[in-house]
Amino acid sequence: MIIGERWAVERGNERGRREAAFRQAMEDLKGLDLARQAELGGFSCEELGSGRRRVVLPSFNGNIEILMPEGHISMPSHLDSLSLRVLALRYVKLSCGVPVSGEWIAYRDLPGGRFYAATLAPTIEQPLASLYGYRRGALSEAASELGGERADFGDESFVFHAFPRVPLLLVLHWGDEEFPPECRVLFDRCCSRYLNTDDLKVLATQLAAYLMKAAGREEEAENLLWMVD
Repeated sequence: MIIGERWAVERGNERGRREAAFRQAMEDLKGLDLARQAELGGFSCEELGSGRRRVVLPSFNGNIEILMPEGHISMPSHLDSLSLRVLALRYVKLSCGVPVSGEWIAYRDLPGGRFYAATLAPTIEQPLASLYGYRRGALSEAASELGGERADFGDESFVFHAFPRVPLLLVLHWGDEEFPPECRVLFDRCCSRYLNTDDLKVLATQLAAYLMKAAGREEEAENLLWMVD
């Protein structure tokens, strides 16, 4: 099998696994008290009659709408991905009412995060540092499109609400003649109560891809999303 064919097979297999994960995540919502989950997760759940409900989940300055029991999901096209759909369903299921703590921790400090922590730098943090670390103010413009809220860390930093109680903090240190730029992605300590550690890495990858697209790096963003979508 030539390299191109092998790559296509691997991508197809990964896509199949993601689609299976989506079906399972949707199945897991059946039988849940969605109104109660909405209270615990900070999103809305509207009764439509005849047992139908509309869940509206804020995400990256947009809304993800889930109609149950049909299982129909809609969201803004610039946010749409299979991975984000899966994570939204898992967030609904796991919503537990734990409040945002305001304490920011590195990926390695999440439960079981040390094993894969080293992969964040080359895939997420270094590419974003290269894109935005020498373009002062460019990150601010990109962050605003995703609802990023300015924070007081580094030279530029923003809090992104991936889901109501899953905030991510992006901290950028600009580069100069002496030092290269640096970027860090941090997680509120409560995040691990709503999504598992692997899912939080996928969510950080989604954020990086959105910011790459905002910088006009569509191909890089698509290559990054291929790893998780």
